[in-house]
Amino acid sequence: MADNAESAGPPSTTSGPFLAVDHKTVHFEVEGLVYHVCRYGFETYSLSVFRDMFALPQGSHEESAVGATSEEGATRENPIKLMGCTTSEFQSLIEVMYPRQLSGPPALTKEEWIGVLKVARLWDMPAVAKVAIEKLSIMDLKPVEKIKLGKEHGVPKWLKEGYIALVDDLSIVSQKEMETLSWQTAFRVLWARDQIARKQEGEGGSGGLWTRMGTLYCGYCSAQHRSHRRQISNPQTSCSYCNNVPATSGYGLIVLDNTALTTATPPPGDKSKLVADKVAEVFEEDLKEAELRDTAVPEVADT
Repeated sequence: MADNAESAGPPSTTSGPFLAVDHKTVHFEVEGLVYHVCRYGFETYSLSVFRDMFALPQGSHEESAVGATSEEGATRENPIKLMGCTTSEFQSLIEVMYPRQLSGPPALTKEEWIGVLKVARLWDMPAVAKVAIEKLSIMDLKPVEKIKLGKEHGVPKWLKEGYIALVDDLSIVSQKEMETLSWQTAFRVLWARDQIARKQEGEGGSGGLWTRMGTLYCGYCSAQHRSHRRQISNPQTSCSYCNNVPATSGYGLIVLDNTALTTATPPPGDKSKLVADKVAEVFEEDLKEAELRDTAVPEVADT
């Protein structure tokens, strides 16, 4: 008996939400070594240098920002030569862009993360630079390191923190460390410290003198009636004997027990603000330059 049922065709399908990445590859040469890597990370994270280079039409002889044409990089015999970085820095960058574990960025050393930050700035990779800065910020960066790295790689936060640390307390760094800074920077640190010291002297040195309750006496009574010394609990209130207010009478207060006097230190908040304000004034140009470099390129758009 004949089967009248229609032959079933192939089932209809729709595309799933996860699309495969086009894993095109490229050959790079760094310090004589040739690397064969995926283009994806370079196209995604480099907002101009590599993205523009890979956008060149095939067969074009027009040069990109790194001096490569579209014909270069296709084979091992004709790699794109990358200048301005070492093999160690390039390999660290590869580890960050293509991590081998699911836990995120690799556990690189401080020197390796500095190398990643260097090439990320060199090749316009703000997202990679951000990761490197976050990782380095939780490592042991000394004030002089923060100043040098902040200047070199455009990290205003480090630059400001480094300057504040030195202006606040120069004893935390050695002479050898200070010698690694330019003489202009060292001079401005010393000048800022001197300005703060002079300002503190002009405002009463370390914050004036303090004394215990019960050691203050009315200055008017002591001057006019030596036998009538009246104790004062509050210099803003009037004396119970002469009715003069020590704060406004012109006679002030008398301290009979000099051993009760102590030197007052300024509140920590006041000193910190004074240092921060002076750093912002003295190193204004450096901080602005680092800020401009850090914000010159927008965040990487979703791809």
